[in-house]
Amino acid sequence: MYVLSVFLLITGLRPAFATGSEPSKQTSVQPAQDQISPVVPLDIRMFTLKDCFELALKRSETLAIRKEEIESAEAEILKASGQVLGDVDFLITDFRQDAPRTGSSASSGIERASTAYDRRERKLVISQPLFQGFKSFAALTAAGSLKKQRKAEWKRAEELLFIDVAQAFYDVLYRQRDVETIEAILKSYEERIEELNERERIGRSRPGEVATATSRMQIAKSKLARANGALVVSEYILEFLTGMPVYFSQMQDRAPPESAPKLEIFLESAEKRSDVEAAKQAVKTARSGVIDVQSGFWPEITLDSNVYHKREGFQKDIDWDILFKINIPLSRGGENLGNLKQAVSTWKKTKYSYVLSKRQANLEIKQAYQNWHASREEFEALRKAVETSQKNFDFQKEDYARSLVSNLDVLEALEELYNTKRQANEIYYEMKKDYWQLVVAAGVLRELI
Repeated sequence: MYVLSVFLLITGLRPAFATGSEPSKQTSVQPAQDQISPVVPLDIRMFTLKDCFELALKRSETLAIRKEEIESAEAEILKASGQVLGDVDFLITDFRQDAPRTGSSASSGIERASTAYDRRERKLVISQPLFQGFKSFAALTAAGSLKKQRKAEWKRAEELLFIDVAQAFYDVLYRQRDVETIEAILKSYEERIEELNERERIGRSRPGEVATATSRMQIAKSKLARANGALVVSEYILEFLTGMPVYFSQMQDRAPPESAPKLEIFLESAEKRSDVEAAKQAVKTARSGVIDVQSGFWPEITLDSNVYHKREGFQKDIDWDILFKINIPLSRGGENLGNLKQAVSTWKKTKYSYVLSKRQANLEIKQAYQNWHASREEFEALRKAVETSQKNFDFQKEDYARSLVSNLDVLEALEELYNTKRQANEIYYEMKKDYWQLVVAAGVLRELI
């Protein structure tokens, strides 16, 4: 895991892809604006993905519930320690009984004490278990492993929360870039329509060409309305997770690494993933449950002691006593055997779950690795496609000026250019999501965020 963390941390960053720029004859590839700190007033706070995640940690009710489960596990440790330490009580009694019948008289001090109307007693009662068939040991072990299990589950809940935050964070960035791209399309259509109107006035273009361009511009406006709505929804989701509004102008991000280590390096960290660790601790807890049930077949040895502070009657001069007890279980009607079979079955199920969790972790790492690898290759292909589409659009405009192609050819080239840009923009942010999916799948989030 250490090698993996160091590799990803030192991997170089590269500029992202601009999807909202106008068609240009010089170039179509520029650094994405979210890779550069926006120019904003100094009193506006900027938020990175890590900042949003930390806000979500404070806001999440799910994590608060997980934390309370850890507190509950700590309480189980205290309860288990009580079985080892025994009980100490201070007991005060005031015994009253009916007076003897008339005519009867006690012939000795013992009889007089036993028939006394009122007897009071104060004593310190100590009960110390000496042997319970390893029940106390099992209880302490189970409580300890349960606490570790709850902590691992809490950590996994944090990682899953991070995935939700990353999805919302990059959705806002993607939706904003998509809006900017569509706005650039509209600007290009307006310029195109203005040019066609000029050509129509001098008789070089037909009215139908203007109508065609206008129709396509209206379609682009409908897409812009939908994109703006999707952007607002994405901002709502991010606000729900963080507990405060975070807008595009406040967001800062970094590019994912250009290259990745081999899959085997990620797979090495699967055993240490938090949910796998939780399943491992669950096996230990279930094993302690078997030991606890087995203790029902063992004898129990207990030492009880009374230290008297006040005593009346013929025993008033006796200050203490001790009772040594051995309880040997002979028959419980099959109850102990049934409990044992049930505990063993539970233990086996947790072992199967542990093995399954490791296999699922390996599968998720492989899937996330391939998804990231595929999205990186897809983005590179689309980036080159944008460059080619830009050149095609420039050529079509030049050919149209020389009456070598129709206006429809120019519009189709323009639409192809921006559709490719929108697709490249979408895949770029999918690539970022896939990167963090891989990090979480490998269980190395805290090392890399």
